[in-house]
Amino acid sequence: MIQAVHSPFGQEHPYEQLPEERTPRQPLAGEAFTIGIATRPAGAVQRVRILSSLNGVEQSPIDAALLPNWQQEREHGVGAEFLERIVRMEQDVWRAELAAPPFGATLTYTVEADGETFGSYTLKGEAWQVGGEHYRQMARIVSDGTRQPARIEWLDDGENVRRVRLTFSALPDEAFYGLGERYNALNQRGEVLDVRCYEQYKSQGKRTYMPIPFLLSSAGYGVWVESSRWMQFDLCASAPDEWVLEADLSADQSLTLHWFANDDPLAIIRQFTMKTGKPALPPLWAFGLWMSANEWNSQARVEQEVHASFEHGITPSVVVIEAWSDETTFYVWNDAQYTPKSGDQMLRYSDFTFPPDGKWTNPKAMVDWLHAQDIKLILWQIPALKKSDAPHQQHDADRAYFAEQGYGVHEPDGSLHAIRPFWFRGGWLWDVTNPAAREWWLNKRAYLLEDMGIDGFKTDGGEHLWSTQAVFGDGRTGVDVWNEYPRLYSQAYYDFANARRSGNALMFSRAGFTGSQTSPAHWAGDENSTWDAYRHSILAGLSAGISGIPFWGWDIGGFSGAIPSAELYLRSAAMAAFCPIFQYHAEYNAHRSPSNDRTPWNIQARTGDERVISSFRFLTNVRHNLMPYIWQEAEHSAASGEPMMRAAQLFDAQAADYAYFFGRDLLVCPVTEPGVTETTVYLPSGEWRDFWTGAAYAGGTSITLDAPLDRIPVFVRAGARLPARLAESGRLGDPVALSAESNSELAFL
Repeated sequence: MIQAVHSPFGQEHPYEQLPEERTPRQPLAGEAFTIGIATRPAGAVQRVRILSSLNGVEQSPIDAALLPNWQQEREHGVGAEFLERIVRMEQDVWRAELAAPPFGATLTYTVEADGETFGSYTLKGEAWQVGGEHYRQMARIVSDGTRQPARIEWLDDGENVRRVRLTFSALPDEAFYGLGERYNALNQRGEVLDVRCYEQYKSQGKRTYMPIPFLLSSAGYGVWVESSRWMQFDLCASAPDEWVLEADLSADQSLTLHWFANDDPLAIIRQFTMKTGKPALPPLWAFGLWMSANEWNSQARVEQEVHASFEHGITPSVVVIEAWSDETTFYVWNDAQYTPKSGDQMLRYSDFTFPPDGKWTNPKAMVDWLHAQDIKLILWQIPALKKSDAPHQQHDADRAYFAEQGYGVHEPDGSLHAIRPFWFRGGWLWDVTNPAAREWWLNKRAYLLEDMGIDGFKTDGGEHLWSTQAVFGDGRTGVDVWNEYPRLYSQAYYDFANARRSGNALMFSRAGFTGSQTSPAHWAGDENSTWDAYRHSILAGLSAGISGIPFWGWDIGGFSGAIPSAELYLRSAAMAAFCPIFQYHAEYNAHRSPSNDRTPWNIQARTGDERVISSFRFLTNVRHNLMPYIWQEAEHSAASGEPMMRAAQLFDAQAADYAYFFGRDLLVCPVTEPGVTETTVYLPSGEWRDFWTGAAYAGGTSITLDAPLDRIPVFVRAGARLPARLAESGRLGDPVALSAESNSELAFL
């Protein structure tokens, strides 16, 4: 039996296409498009044709061409998750070229393989139409500002309008910032960026885990598009004197824009952030040192690394454990022994026993020990009910109950939606919009908070949704939820944990969307240990702050690939010491030796550079010295909606892309190139003092400074008094406990 497969939208991957898709998926009227067909088994089909009719009138059949080297072609243009599927598929791939129907017309086509027909597909002729009274009656643009578009166009098929294009004038030197966590640039002028939550594993480019449709202009305005649907910003890329917003309309055929006007960019950010949700203030402990690595998969290893930190005089505040669970339920400790319960019941800590030769011999005692050292514990989570090939009695019971109760996201036909991305493919996606599903899912994890006292979760993997048609419990479909899902997921965990930890819990999330500041904190996701990735991570943090995300961090020196050089590690640690979240982390490397951990002692051992531990210890201590100031500025960010990291370029166009204010009084100028012994920095207007030496400098000019590895160029506004906590010596870099209580003042008069 032969098969001929054509799927116009495939798996709805946001950026890649399978060979059997239509390209483009939704062509404009009269536009050429390609029909991809996969026939199976390979070699079984000799001829493929496309039979079509236009408005019911049959058209001449079109022969499809066989692609003899389609696998090699796809290797150059598709992600690993698709390549794994298609190279093992024994099939042939064919392509046929057609033209989309004229405006308002309907094209119907069928695939014929060796005389047998497969499927029937319909395509209507869509075209951009200039706005007029007819379209104003069909669809609405809701705007609360005075800025008006120079042109309005509507994407129409003769019956329905599904997208709008708004063109606005732009000044010759106008700069554009924001649009979420962006790695490619700080000023996005000349770029085309979409708003789509997506998991790009390393080298993110223009793709992002945290898209936020808020644009800040140097011309004194900002705009927030109140929509979670697809949209795209062309920021003077197609024309030098205009920027263009193209956006899908909502279910009621409307699009809402909120405008903010002010000469002060911080005032605009404040207005936007407060309109979308006042930032939640993380607990004080969140601003200490975080330590983590995927290799830490046992109680002995966690305790070993914490002991090592103390032995080296480096005081941690948070431990994140990713490899703690059985990797099936994601709420049972690995190697725990217990009697499985029915899917509707919840396990408690007392239900478990932990064998002395297991990976976790007494995790409750470990939590208590960490707390006794003033260290908090964060555990890793995902929002997927994994598809498991091996029997697992508890997980099987949970899946059966989950399916019976309808706790997952559904397909339009009522079946449970299967995750399409490579990570946890085939698993079921938790429907966080369903209150009953939310309660069931979170209560499975209640014992971790209530019985063990863990302090929060690393809410990873919020980018699993690709489908536009998937149905949620609140009645919406994937087209409305795909961007918002990670915010809903993290917020649910945040509220649940804080209700059980008296408001002292924290989430640590990679993905997010508009309003994610209400469930902090966030990190920049997966990156290599390279100088280029380091620079892009700084840009990501600055653009996230502009977009309303004040409490952000990243993996010092990168977490993946070859370990960073001692120079890169210390340069990035010096920057991270003046960053809201101060964390190192390392990717899983199959327990090979030597270790790829990003602990300072492992980096020193691997590189042979004896400066690493002492320099890292100094930076950690300086951060503790500044904790009263850091806490003061965190409180200000939470109260005002202003970012803790403020891109200096917002206030002075001559400032470097990587320079930023940390709070209201510190100017940080990271060293972002290798081999640097001295660095030139630009100081904005005003009077400045060197944070380390107190030397005075006039702003509006560039200066050259020595750049030792154990510190970063930092300046203080003249006249500032920074609350600090110092040891009896009164020196910066001497150890003190993590505290917001100041016992000193650093005056820069």
